Amino acid sequence: MLPPKPKARFEPVQLKSGRGWYVRVTPPHGQQTQIEGFSKRAEAAAWVEHESGEWLKKYEGGKYA
Repeated sequence: MLPPKPKARFEPVQLKSGRGWYVRVTPPHGQQTQIEGFSKRAEAAAWVEHESGEWLKKYEGGKYA
């Protein structure tokens, strides 16, 4: 049996300007990236909950999904 794949970490982060949010994505063995364009923390958190799985399947050929 293969060991489980390490999971990527998703976290909402407020922009330094205070004018919006992004989601910081930290793959287990990759470079951090960010998903931008959220005006509120709740929007970024909802994206993590509902859309991050599909995004991860497409990111870098799905190697972290």
